[in-house]
Amino acid sequence: MDYSGSHVLVLGAGLSGIGVAHTLAKLGATVTLNDYKKIDFDQTESQRLAESHIEVITGQQDFVLLDTATRVVVSPGISLEIPIIQEAKKRNIPVVGEVEIAYEVSKAPILGVTGTNGKTTTTSLLAEVLKEAKWDVYVGGNIGYSLSEQALAVPETGVLVAELSSYQLESIDKFRTKGAILLNVTPDHLLRHKTMERYQEAKENIFRNQELGDWTVLNFDSPIVADMAKRVKGHVLGISQERPVTDGAYFDNNTCYAVMQGKAVPIITTKDIHIPGSHNIENILSVIALTYALGVAVEDIHQAIAKFHGVAHRLERIRTLHGVTYYNDSKATNTDSTIKALESFTSPLVLIAGGKDKMTDLKEMMELVKTNVKELILIGEAAQRFAEAAVKVGVPHIHRCESMEETVSLSARIAEDGDVVLLSPACASFDWYARFEDRGDHFRRLVERL
Repeated sequence: MDYSGSHVLVLGAGLSGIGVAHTLAKLGATVTLNDYKKIDFDQTESQRLAESHIEVITGQQDFVLLDTATRVVVSPGISLEIPIIQEAKKRNIPVVGEVEIAYEVSKAPILGVTGTNGKTTTTSLLAEVLKEAKWDVYVGGNIGYSLSEQALAVPETGVLVAELSSYQLESIDKFRTKGAILLNVTPDHLLRHKTMERYQEAKENIFRNQELGDWTVLNFDSPIVADMAKRVKGHVLGISQERPVTDGAYFDNNTCYAVMQGKAVPIITTKDIHIPGSHNIENILSVIALTYALGVAVEDIHQAIAKFHGVAHRLERIRTLHGVTYYNDSKATNTDSTIKALESFTSPLVLIAGGKDKMTDLKEMMELVKTNVKELILIGEAAQRFAEAAVKVGVPHIHRCESMEETVSLSARIAEDGDVVLLSPACASFDWYARFEDRGDHFRRLVERL
């Protein structure tokens, strides 16, 4: 696609914004990259931006930026409610997200993954299965690589695998996936989306523009997700751990099956699966359903799953010391994710939770903490509310810590032989850390020093 003659204002100078700015500049657009915060780019990135002739304006965000803009591209972290975007809409300047640009420039089909939890694990596993089958796979989106830059790089004979958050999906227009996976929808990001209905609508955008020959995988064990089937234009593939399905994948008697038109084929048993928890069976089933429908051989699907040991910050085993095993689940930024983590272990648990509070209901999680957790360590801004909720349901052993150093030190003192120490915060990281990855990395470093 030729963007020459267009003047694009990119809002947000994070990974996504920088990536789409470079992509558009390569395609001939005049690009202004703006962030209301003052950004100090490192020398390498400053040089790249200069070489791409991208105008960079940070530390301010004035409406004058719109005077020459023919289009506005918004980064996922930017709310569509901010004044400059509302002004752009008043001026009838099109506003889209990076995902839309990726769709416009990609010559290859896009396979998208979304859901409140499990996106990164599923995206990573999907890519590994396709690579095992010798597909030319490019991965981007919410997983840490600019989707638009990957879209520009992927050849026509390849495939683009995209991890897509609700923030990325809420601003699409014509964006279309050849294959979509929608894992689950539970309360999250409600400060941004305001209501569950709007959050769900954003998630459903992953299949909104599909056509008859496309595929969508839906989790039939979730009533909210199963109900979406009536709004899918392409083929629906169901997944379930509770009952067989006609098309898709299901789990029965410790075995994952692929099924098409009622004919089930065993793919893998739990003895060959190395990522714990029923939520990971959900992730595996979704990948089986889509890749089997796309024609990937059973042996390739099996081999890739058997080789897969998970991704960082998602129930990541760090080490065992004095009989105590430490797990980093820093990606658990909401209660639903932490609940799934707690359900993944049979060993006595020392749980580390808290952080930047998302103000979600805590009752279900704390009831599980009461039965599954022997010691609860609370950290961050959410500690007080979490403590009150824990006391209310009768959680007996509650501790408060003011730093990750204090937290790891305490956990090592109170954990006993056979215990699991689990960092699964049920909160965002922004009170102490810029990203959940930074929180998990710090926890890992401290545990490795014990």
